[in-house]
Amino acid sequence: MNTMYDSLVWHEVQVTAHAAAKYIPLVYGEVGTEGKRITLIAGTHGDEGPWSALAIKALLENPLNQLKGRIRVIFTANALAAEVNARNSWIDSPNSVDLDSCFPGNPNGSHTERVAAAIAPLVADSDVILDLHGGGSWCVNAFVKRFEGSESIAADMGAPFIANAPNKPGGLTTYARSLGIQVVNVEVGGRSAAEMHWCSQIVKGLERVLYNLGVLALDTPPAPPEKAIDVSKTEAIRARVGGIFVPSVREEAVGTIVPAGTQLGKILNLHTLEELEVFLAPYEQTAMMLLRPEICVVEGSALIYVIATPA
Repeated sequence: MNTMYDSLVWHEVQVTAHAAAKYIPLVYGEVGTEGKRITLIAGTHGDEGPWSALAIKALLENPLNQLKGRIRVIFTANALAAEVNARNSWIDSPNSVDLDSCFPGNPNGSHTERVAAAIAPLVADSDVILDLHGGGSWCVNAFVKRFEGSESIAADMGAPFIANAPNKPGGLTTYARSLGIQVVNVEVGGRSAAEMHWCSQIVKGLERVLYNLGVLALDTPPAPPEKAIDVSKTEAIRARVGGIFVPSVREEAVGTIVPAGTQLGKILNLHTLEELEVFLAPYEQTAMMLLRPEICVVEGSALIYVIATPA
C-alpha cells in the first residue's frame, strides 16, 4: 500500500546558521497535486514538537488514494531549538528570539527571523494552516485556540477545551490570518505518562479536520468530536518562589474541571523542604488547560498552570 507519507516530495531551504555548520535546513514535504492545500506545522517551539510531528506522520500513513487535496508538512520548524529541547534557538544569543513572534520574518535578520522568512511563503501558499504546539518537555495541555472564520476546524480537533485566540503580534497564526487564511492553533499533548494518548487524540482530530474539508476520503467517516468546553480568557499561574515543585494532580487532570479549593501542587524549599507555596484551584469550576505533571525544580516565576473558567 502506497501511503501519503511514502509519496512526500521533500524540499530543503538552507538557512544561514553558525560557523561550524554554515546552513541549517528547513525541511518540508509535500504530497498531492491539486485541490485545497493544508499546511501542518510542528516544532515552532523546540521543546513542543515531537508529539505533534509523530501525530502528523501517523495521519500520513493513510493510503495515498484517499488524498483529495494537497498536504504540506513541516515536522520540525525550529531545528536548533529542538536539538537542545528548548523553546527557542540558542543561536540568537545574547537575545533569545521566539520564532512564533517574528513573522513574516526577515531574510537578513537573526537566525530565527530568517527561519520565519523561509516559512512565511509556505504559510502564504496555503488554504488552511494547522499550527501544532503542545505542552512540551515539562508540561501537558489540552486545548485549541479558535480564530474567526475557522470555528468549525477548531471544533473538529476534539480537544477538551476551546478558547478564542488572542491577536499575538508576530505570531505565525496572526500572520496567516492577516492573509485571509483559515488557521487553528492546537495546544494538545506534551511529556507525561499519557503522551501517546494525546498523540492519538491529535491524529483523530487531524483526520476529522481533513475529512470535513474534503481533503481526505476515509473509508469510514470519523466519529464526531466530543463537544469542547468553551472557556473564558486563560490565566497563567506562576510560582511566587523557586524550589521543588510537587504536583498533587497529574496528567489525568489536564483537560478536566476541578472544584475550588482542590490542591493542585506545592513548592518546597530546595534546602530544607519547608513548604513555601501551595497551589489551590481558585474557581468553582477551574478548567485545567495546562499543568506540570512531574516533580521538578522550578525557578521563581516559572509557569506552573494555565487555567480558565467555562464561558
